[in-house]
Amino acid sequence: MSVRVCCVQMAPEVGDVKGNVKRMSEYVDEVMSKEAVDMIVFPELVTSGYECGDMFIDLAEYVETSDTIHFMCKVAKKYAVHVVFGFPERRSREKKEVFNSCVYIDSDGHVCGTYQKMHLFGQEQNYFSHGTKFPIFNTPFGKMGLLICWDTAFPEAARMYSLQGADFLIVSSNWEKPYQDDWDLVVSARALDNCIPIAAANRVGKDKTLGFFGHSRIVGPTGKVIRSLDQDVEGYITADLDLNQSKRLRQEYYTFFRDRKPQLYTELTN
Repeated sequence: MSVRVCCVQMAPEVGDVKGNVKRMSEYVDEVMSKEAVDMIVFPELVTSGYECGDMFIDLAEYVETSDTIHFMCKVAKKYAVHVVFGFPERRSREKKEVFNSCVYIDSDGHVCGTYQKMHLFGQEQNYFSHGTKFPIFNTPFGKMGLLICWDTAFPEAARMYSLQGADFLIVSSNWEKPYQDDWDLVVSARALDNCIPIAAANRVGKDKTLGFFGHSRIVGPTGKVIRSLDQDVEGYITADLDLNQSKRLRQEYYTFFRDRKPQLYTELTN
């Protein structure tokens, strides 16, 4: 089984939800007019921009009533393509019930669920609550796990998905300058840690004070880069993820799960 994934690298405008979603749909139009792609991945908070501050409270949307998600559902259905993107999610009227989330829409235009960012970075902690679950999404290609940006720096997050049987991981990110080398390293490290392929979309452009560098990448299960866009430019990359490769490699040399000793790791959670 394989899945052809596209990572879109774009620069959203702070607070311009309608404009950002329009550009997302234009990217889907462009990608699907040129090649057959199974899944398109956009960056973290691509609908709102990153440095929104208190605006996040007003920009946050309920999944069930979101105009943004409803529109992208129609786009996904039109092209029969799966779509993942980041947005500020509201769960209730309480301020603490706003999350930095990713939504997964299937090729029928149905919302399959959201993942709420577990590891909030810096100022995000002033506006978002952290997620508490690592949900597995069943896709036609295999089991998928979602991570958002800073989550990727934590080996435990990717391992949690792998222990649940994930076949591939998708990352939506707003990793900022000047930490390009860190980003490149952690994406490949999480792939190698778990012998699992990863598709990771990082944004470009500048918000109010932060700049972003791109380096979107599609990485194989041994951490080797299959495709990357290592320039600070908008664009996209596509590649096939062979989801059977991990199973073969885990039986041959990369026997991490067979050789691990969880009974010796109890101090990790103390």
